[in-house]
Amino acid sequence: MFMERAESKLAELLINRLLFEEPFTHLLEELREYSKYEIADELKWLISKSLVRPAEDMETGKRSGFVYDSDKLSDYSFVLTASGLNYYETYMTGSQD
Repeated sequence: MFMERAESKLAELLINRLLFEEPFTHLLEELREYSKYEIADELKWLISKSLVRPAEDMETGKRSGFVYDSDKLSDYSFVLTASGLNYYETYMTGSQD
Protein backbone atom coordinates (compact mmCIF):
# COMPACT_ATOMS: atom_id res chain seq x y z
CA MET A 1 0.00 0.00 0.00
CA PHE A 2 1.22 3.49 -0.87
CA MET A 3 1.69 5.56 2.27
CA GLU A 4 4.65 7.80 1.61
CA ARG A 5 3.80 11.44 1.38
CA ALA A 6 3.06 12.78 -2.11
CA GLU A 7 5.81 15.10 -3.34
CA SER A 8 3.52 17.18 -5.52
CA LYS A 9 1.38 20.10 -4.39
CA LEU A 10 -0.94 19.24 -7.28
CA ALA A 11 -1.38 15.68 -5.95
CA GLU A 12 -2.43 17.07 -2.58
CA LEU A 13 -4.82 19.55 -4.22
CA LEU A 14 -6.43 16.71 -6.16
CA ILE A 15 -6.70 14.47 -3.10
CA ASN A 16 -8.34 17.31 -1.20
CA ARG A 17 -10.89 17.86 -3.98
CA LEU A 18 -11.69 14.18 -4.46
CA LEU A 19 -13.13 13.53 -1.01
CA PHE A 20 -16.37 13.77 -2.97
CA GLU A 21 -16.83 12.63 -6.54
CA GLU A 22 -15.75 15.26 -9.09
CA PRO A 23 -15.83 15.24 -12.88
CA PHE A 24 -12.48 15.83 -14.57
CA THR A 25 -13.87 19.01 -16.15
CA HIS A 26 -14.57 20.47 -12.69
CA LEU A 27 -11.01 19.71 -11.62
CA LEU A 28 -9.75 21.66 -14.64
CA GLU A 29 -11.96 24.62 -13.69
CA GLU A 30 -10.88 24.57 -10.04
CA LEU A 31 -7.16 24.16 -10.74
CA ARG A 32 -6.70 26.72 -13.53
CA GLU A 33 -3.10 27.42 -12.50
CA TYR A 34 -2.22 23.95 -13.86
CA SER A 35 -2.54 22.75 -17.45
CA LYS A 36 -4.96 19.96 -18.29
CA TYR A 37 -1.92 17.80 -19.10
CA GLU A 38 -0.40 18.34 -15.65
CA ILE A 39 -3.72 17.52 -14.00
CA ALA A 40 -4.22 14.45 -16.20
CA ASP A 41 -0.72 13.13 -15.49
CA GLU A 42 -1.07 13.64 -11.74
CA LEU A 43 -4.52 12.05 -11.72
CA LYS A 44 -3.20 8.99 -13.60
CA TRP A 45 -0.34 8.76 -11.10
CA LEU A 46 -2.80 8.85 -8.19
CA ILE A 47 -4.85 6.13 -9.88
CA SER A 48 -1.71 4.00 -10.36
CA LYS A 49 -1.02 4.35 -6.61
CA SER A 50 -4.63 3.26 -5.83
CA LEU A 51 -5.42 6.56 -4.12
CA VAL A 52 -8.04 7.63 -6.67
CA ARG A 53 -10.39 5.69 -8.90
CA PRO A 54 -12.71 6.52 -11.77
CA ALA A 55 -16.24 6.69 -10.42
CA GLU A 56 -18.64 7.26 -13.30
CA ASP A 57 -18.62 7.38 -17.07
CA MET A 58 -20.24 10.78 -17.63
CA GLU A 59 -21.47 9.80 -21.12
CA THR A 60 -23.36 6.67 -20.10
CA GLY A 61 -23.96 7.35 -16.41
CA LYS A 62 -22.56 3.92 -15.58
CA ARG A 63 -20.31 3.37 -12.59
CA SER A 64 -16.87 2.71 -14.01
CA GLY A 65 -14.97 1.08 -11.14
CA PHE A 66 -11.32 0.84 -12.15
CA VAL A 67 -11.89 0.67 -15.91
CA TYR A 68 -11.43 3.93 -17.80
CA ASP A 69 -9.93 5.33 -21.00
CA SER A 70 -6.88 7.34 -19.92
CA ASP A 71 -7.02 9.31 -23.18
CA LYS A 72 -10.54 10.57 -22.41
CA LEU A 73 -10.42 11.65 -18.77
CA SER A 74 -13.06 14.32 -19.41
CA ASP A 75 -15.56 11.46 -19.84
CA TYR A 76 -15.24 10.47 -16.17
CA SER A 77 -15.68 11.58 -12.62
CA PHE A 78 -13.17 10.55 -9.95
CA VAL A 79 -13.15 9.93 -6.21
CA LEU A 80 -10.73 8.81 -3.49
CA THR A 81 -10.38 5.11 -2.74
CA ALA A 82 -10.25 3.82 0.83
CA SER A 83 -6.44 4.10 0.59
CA GLY A 84 -6.82 7.66 -0.66
CA LEU A 85 -9.06 8.54 2.26
CA ASN A 86 -6.54 6.96 4.64
CA TYR A 87 -3.80 9.05 3.00
CA TYR A 88 -5.93 12.18 3.42
CA GLU A 89 -6.56 11.44 7.10
CA THR A 90 -2.90 10.62 7.75
CA TYR A 91 -1.16 13.44 5.92
CA MET A 92 -3.65 16.22 5.28
CA THR A 93 -5.81 16.67 8.37
CA GLY A 94 -3.09 17.50 10.84
CA SER A 95 -3.70 14.30 12.80
CA GLN A 96 -0.18 12.98 12.26
CA ASP A 97 1.72 11.70 15.29
